[in-house]
Amino acid sequence: MKISRKNMLTTALLLLSAACFLFQAKKTAEFAYIGLKTWFDNMIISLFPFMVLMNLLLRSGFSCFFIQPFYLLLRPVFKNTKDAVFVIFFGFLCGFPLGAKCVVDLYKCKRISKENAEYLLCFSNNIGASYMLGFFVAVIKPDVSLSVIILCLYGLPLLYGLILRYTLYRKPLDAEYLQEKYYKSKQYLNKQPQNILQVLPDAVMDALRQIATLGGYMVLFNALRVIPHTFFKNIPLLYITSQCLLEISGGLLCVQNCISDPLAKILCLFSVYSFNGFCCHFQTFALMQGTSLSKQKYMLHKIILCSITVFLVWFCSVTGHGQI
Repeated sequence: MKISRKNMLTTALLLLSAACFLFQAKKTAEFAYIGLKTWFDNMIISLFPFMVLMNLLLRSGFSCFFIQPFYLLLRPVFKNTKDAVFVIFFGFLCGFPLGAKCVVDLYKCKRISKENAEYLLCFSNNIGASYMLGFFVAVIKPDVSLSVIILCLYGLPLLYGLILRYTLYRKPLDAEYLQEKYYKSKQYLNKQPQNILQVLPDAVMDALRQIATLGGYMVLFNALRVIPHTFFKNIPLLYITSQCLLEISGGLLCVQNCISDPLAKILCLFSVYSFNGFCCHFQTFALMQGTSLSKQKYMLHKIILCSITVFLVWFCSVTGHGQI
């Protein structure tokens, strides 16, 4: 059987990982523990209730009633459907991976189109506010005011989504007038939401799978940080870059411990936070498996948004607007 270069490279990387796990077992455990502790201390408490809530709303049919007040507020600005506003609401309130999970679930149910799904993925799949307050602010303690943090990490993605809506995605999404017609139809009005108690067990089990998957990825990608530690620990630039690319929590800690220059540290911290790391992106790609959604578009907009965020942080820092 002919083995492609891609398969050979994948095999080599897996063998390298296994060797590093074996010969650097203590350091691997230390890195993996960072992922486990961050997941246990920050992610379970902050994300699991919202995962259950989102699953309940989607499974029961109450999502349209729940999102109505926010829909009335955001529809004139984003000019999009109720389901799209639902994604924006949960994406910004709860953050990754609920933003991507919500997009993919609604796309698979044919409640949003491919174009609308790719548009929403461009800006609504970021790290949540609870992680920002519980880890980024409380543990990392960047020397930047909270208002600048909120503006750069949440205000900017929202503005980016608006700009995209009026430029690349300016035409009507999901034939809005047809969806409004459906919402007013007898078929929709006569459809009764399901009993919450009936869908609660499935909603909880689905949320448990989601949070466990998130924890597994965090532990694995933090453990993989042993590879750059083995080969690049004497090359600071490669070491810090590779650590940051792998996983956001470990990357933030690496920047905090390894960079002393204040401005360079701030810029690196925000670049790690806004880029999210391969751990987050691989989970998003896994959710997108089996769909026709473009991973390339998702990554392109993530890189663009990360670059704009770093520039804004630099501008605020050098002009003195970012200091506490």
